[in-house]
Amino acid sequence: MTAVAAVITVLLAAGTALTMVRVIRGPSTLDRIVATDVLLAIVVVAIACVAAITRDATALPILAVLSILGFTGSVSVARFATRKAAGHPSPDPPLDRVSPPDREPALDRQPALDRQPALDRQPALDRESP
Repeated sequence: MTAVAAVITVLLAAGTALTMVRVIRGPSTLDRIVATDVLLAIVVVAIACVAAITRDATALPILAVLSILGFTGSVSVARFATRKAAGHPSPDPPLDRVSPPDREPALDRQPALDRQPALDRQPALDRESP
C-alpha cells in the first residue's frame, strides 16, 4: 500500500508542478483560470486519495463542497468568457452611469380600478361551449 501511496504522491506532485507553471506563465487570463480549476481538481483527488488510503470518510463533505465550488467557478468563467468573446455588453450598467428615465409615466392609462380583476373572471372550463 505504501508503494501505491508513493506513486500517487509523485503523480499528484508532477501534475501540481505543471499546473503551477501554467498558472504563472499562462499566456492569457483564461488559461490561468482553467489551470486554477485543474489545480482545484488535483486538490480534490489528493484529499480523496488520502481518505481512501486511511479509510476515513470524514473528508467526503469537504470533497463535495470543493467539487461544487470548482463546477460553479468553471461555469461562471465559461459564461463570462463566451459573453465577452461574443461582444455582448455587461448585463448590468455601471452604477455611476445610471440615468433617470427620459419621460414621466403616461397619465392617460386606464386606472386599475376600472379593470376587471382576474379572479372574477370565469375559468375557461366553466364556460359553455357553442
